Amino acid sequence: MKICSLGLPLIISMLLLVSCGTDTATESTRRGYSYNHHVSTGGQTPQPGEYAYFHIVMRYQDSVLNTSHGMSDLPRIRIPGEEEITDQTPIIVDALEFMAVGDSLTLLYPLDSVESVPPEFAHMDIIEYDLTLVEIKSEEEFQAEMEAVMAERQAAAQAAQARMGEVEELAKLNLDKLEDGSLNLQTSPSGLQYIIHEEGTGEQPQNGDMVSVQYYGTYLDGEMFDTSFDTGEAYGFALGQRSVIAGWDEGIGYLKEGAKASLIVPPALAYGETGYMDIPGNTTLYFYVELERVN
Repeated sequence: MKICSLGLPLIISMLLLVSCGTDTATESTRRGYSYNHHVSTGGQTPQPGEYAYFHIVMRYQDSVLNTSHGMSDLPRIRIPGEEEITDQTPIIVDALEFMAVGDSLTLLYPLDSVESVPPEFAHMDIIEYDLTLVEIKSEEEFQAEMEAVMAERQAAAQAAQARMGEVEELAKLNLDKLEDGSLNLQTSPSGLQYIIHEEGTGEQPQNGDMVSVQYYGTYLDGEMFDTSFDTGEAYGFALGQRSVIAGWDEGIGYLKEGAKASLIVPPALAYGETGYMDIPGNTTLYFYVELERVN
């Protein structure tokens, strides 16, 4: 993918490394991690081989570092058997294995137990995970769910692939209009030019939201250098986190879910003077984009 930023931020898994203050009694998990149980329903706990679906909020003191709330898909994890648990098993398993649906607790993770702490976390002593168990599914239920999801994604990808010719023609038409000055572009203070061909009817993403985008990228002479329509799989990323070029972080932020737009991205908002892979330096790029989903 050639929309990635040259300086990708460190991606930290929520399941490896989160707080709400509480005066409830502190207890310990099987591996010695402290936790405070806020709600205990006394119901059935997930058994080895079953899948726990949960919400998680990752916190340091009063700052939320990450959260699953607002995501379209719940995080989930398979509960391992006793013989499967190793030092690499995520610590949240220690809590989820004795939680019932509707239970909530806060799990404390001291960073002095981590061999290599990322620079972003160097000033932190304890990260806390607020966990709520939402659902338990058997292996059979989980596999059926995955098959349904894969079938839905495959159908969506095939539909996008089938539009490749249509998108190519649309991009050519927009580039012709750009050349003759009839493309009614807006220009932002940063120098990004854009036009929204179809307004979306869904949410407008905020920084940190996960978005899924179908795109077709060309040079200004019409030569295509990258597209998602060849595979039909939309490109997903967290908006405003510098995981894509600056022109995308800005331009996608102007759209609502379902919108179709064109972005004219100057070098300063793309790959600058150095370029990237086979994209030369000082190159202005054209993207036709469709914002499929905002999470």
